[in-house]
Amino acid sequence: MGPPSGTAVPERDYCGVSEATRQAADRRRASAEDYGATSWRIAALFFGVGTLSRLPFLTANLWAHDSVLYARAIEHFDPLDQRPQAPGYLYYVVLLRALNAVTGDPNRAMTIVSLVAGAAAVALLYLLAARMYDERTARASAAFLLTSVTFWAESVVAYPYTLLAALSIGCAILFWRALATPERRGPRLAIASAAYGIAVGFRTDLAIFLAPLWLLAAWGAPLRWSAAGAALVSALVAVWFSATAALGGGVAALLAALGEQGRFIDERYSVFGNGPRAIVTNAYELARYLGRAMYFLIPAAVVPVLSSDARRIELRDRRRAAFVLLWTFTPLLIYIPIHVGEYGYVFSMLPGICVIAARGVIAFARGARIPRLFPWLVAGVAIANAGVFLVSDTPLSARDLARRDRGLDEKLARLAEPDLAHATIITGFDSLVVEYYLIEKPRLRNASYYPYDPSGSPRVLNVPGISVCPPGYDPRTGPSGCSTVDSIVVVWDDLLRVSGRGWEEITLPHGAKLRVARGTAGARLTMQGLSVELSR
Repeated sequence: MGPPSGTAVPERDYCGVSEATRQAADRRRASAEDYGATSWRIAALFFGVGTLSRLPFLTANLWAHDSVLYARAIEHFDPLDQRPQAPGYLYYVVLLRALNAVTGDPNRAMTIVSLVAGAAAVALLYLLAARMYDERTARASAAFLLTSVTFWAESVVAYPYTLLAALSIGCAILFWRALATPERRGPRLAIASAAYGIAVGFRTDLAIFLAPLWLLAAWGAPLRWSAAGAALVSALVAVWFSATAALGGGVAALLAALGEQGRFIDERYSVFGNGPRAIVTNAYELARYLGRAMYFLIPAAVVPVLSSDARRIELRDRRRAAFVLLWTFTPLLIYIPIHVGEYGYVFSMLPGICVIAARGVIAFARGARIPRLFPWLVAGVAIANAGVFLVSDTPLSARDLARRDRGLDEKLARLAEPDLAHATIITGFDSLVVEYYLIEKPRLRNASYYPYDPSGSPRVLNVPGISVCPPGYDPRTGPSGCSTVDSIVVVWDDLLRVSGRGWEEITLPHGAKLRVARGTAGARLTMQGLSVELSR
């Protein structure tokens, strides 16, 4: 029986689908393609802004202790000799070597990686948040990471921690793609597993930090794909470990180096060597590092915790909420009981916190029933944090970067002047940097240095008198021609406190300081923690 007379019969294509349905599907597909193209364009824009905003602040000298270890690894890779410290971060060193072959400057090679990885992390976080949530969340998350004070700073120094963030976000994108597409989970899990295994060769800590995301993505996948993914991760980690061992003296030597590194951390930082008080110390350091990474982001990040409406909305998709929480807070299992050693460590957590803060701002604007408030809040937080970096004198601000980077050149130039040319340099936290520029890449002729470990036992130095002999002097022939000069002690590190009589402070053009004591022959120096005490 046909349709009633006068009723329009919808056209049908060869598959029996109505023309209207096909056109609607085409429109949805075109819309998705347009959005995909738009999202990649915006991600590219964030990458460009992330690069250009960092270029004026790139540093010219090695930043700190670990920077020297990586510079040494570029020359000769050997984790047993702290080139760099175990487990070696082999793929990162290989990347640095490739860039160093072009630049001829280890510091420049490292800062290029930091710059590109930092900009990439911002762009990747936008893509991840756009796929997990929506465009508003994505733009806010990327803006928050872009303007984070410590993330901005470590994008321009010779440190590997922006790479930690970029690899973590990149792997999270792949794990989420696998988790969000059940019909294609197996192949996408394999791709994510390959990326995960390779990332571990750059940053070994990702093996622990990303493990819950792998398990979440593998849960519910066909068993053969889960087994294949696990085998792929294991094989790629084995390749990295074997290559590291082959270049570092063999498996036994690498395991010994790992054991030594573990004992060093246990003795100084972890609960295994310091008991419950290590938890308090590590928690304090973690809070300090996170606080300086977040600043004005803190209120936004706590909204989803304090607001019952926000929690209810976020928990509607429990799988997504679990993914974000596991990704963000798994590092706490290491940082609180074991060690959180540097500002950059928290970059494994910061991207997730930026997403949580973006959701908090959305929740606040929704709760206030002023939707137009959202972009103003995001802009306010981003501008305020950028202002902390650009204008303030807080740790890792632009002024602090200049004081430390340009201050190194200024300190070396001042120590080369005749009145300080034969000084004994006391250094704690900066001992490897001073050693690098005094001995390995000498920029001073006559100065000597005395390093000590601020976290170790007290050190005592009886300051000797200084004799200066003419060039080519041979004590076996004739009158010596040597003369005695004033013994001078110089404290290099700005963080160290000096006490005792006779100290003077020399402030250099970018704010770095040298503390100088003259006529110190026979004096006694006691160095412990941040204190340097002179007893005459």
